[in-house]
Amino acid sequence: MGAADHAVLNRALGRLLPGPDETHLLRAILHRGESARASWDAFRGSVGDLPALFRTDTGNRKRLSPLLLAAMRENALEADARLRTVVKTATLREELRVGILRELADAAYSALDEAGIPFVVVRGAVLMETVYAEPAHRHAHDIDVVVPPEHITAGVEALGRAGFDDVRPLEWEQGLEARHRTQLPVQLVRRAFRMPFYPADFATLSARARRHERVGMTEILRPDSTDSLLLALGRASFCPSRSNLVWAVDAWKLAHGPEEIDWDGLVERARTMRLELPLSVFLDYLRDELDAPVPAEIAPELRAGMTGKPGLRRDVALFGARQSQGAHPDLARRIRPPLRERWTLLRWELLPSSEYLTWAYGNPPRALLPLIYLTRPFSALATRLRWALWRRMRRWSARDA
Repeated sequence: MGAADHAVLNRALGRLLPGPDETHLLRAILHRGESARASWDAFRGSVGDLPALFRTDTGNRKRLSPLLLAAMRENALEADARLRTVVKTATLREELRVGILRELADAAYSALDEAGIPFVVVRGAVLMETVYAEPAHRHAHDIDVVVPPEHITAGVEALGRAGFDDVRPLEWEQGLEARHRTQLPVQLVRRAFRMPFYPADFATLSARARRHERVGMTEILRPDSTDSLLLALGRASFCPSRSNLVWAVDAWKLAHGPEEIDWDGLVERARTMRLELPLSVFLDYLRDELDAPVPAEIAPELRAGMTGKPGLRRDVALFGARQSQGAHPDLARRIRPPLRERWTLLRWELLPSSEYLTWAYGNPPRALLPLIYLTRPFSALATRLRWALWRRMRRWSARDA
């Protein structure tokens, strides 16, 4: 790719990032003192009905309510009684549910441990206990456990004996989900990322894992802070739920956490996981917009060090960016690219690299690639219609709440 195409790609991957209003909200929650108050005032000035935003946001920014309440108290953020009631109510619910979640999680960990299943706990269920001031400050609705592939079946059987007996397969052959009668799922996965393009398996994570001692509960393995940062940002690169902004809070807190990030090691690990392209975009945002302590040279080093099949990396990253729930209708969106750039992006979507088609369509015979290219406009249109319908239903749900 030439310099112009690189610029178009970087701006296109900006779709992964929060908009200006969401950035003000994040700064108000994460910063302290005058910086937090100034960001909160900017957010309040841009959004009309804040109580309605947090009450009807179908689970997205609502998940930040416990953090917002803590920021209100610590930074003396101005808020009317209606908003405080909404945020306090959401926080109380989170405090009640997190106690139940941790008890059920411990039952799952204990069952796996007694069955001799090796596992590493990733994402929210362990981050709430290790990088947040209070577990209730970090919403989690499932328990994600990475295990060796050969132990998944035995692990599900062990979980079934602990009451997690509703078993169903996960997308892209990632593993199995065992759901408790309370509807809390434990996901036993062979790799941390749903998208198989980004490898992060048990062998990789367990080699660098740390023991996490839990008072009165089962001791578990967790990823070190560097891997945890990679997992948080890697998942946000393709998961539509990144609109809840929890990934940004996770990353910011990991960067400020008690366990130092190995930045040199992060670059090498990102290359192994093939995350260089989206990771560079996220790290630039964290440093430039949220003032996270990310070394300035890391993102350029990630971009410069990309090796092998740049078209494939580009197309996978753009696929992830297109998986989007969209912004809340009351929040400012990022500026749309000019028409010329949109044509370039459309060309990349309809005519991606042959390596991308080989990966996305399960290594089909090369003779079928021309036929697949012919179907791309129809699949692109179907995807747009699906997301448009999802967003419309989301707005209806918010309006009726």
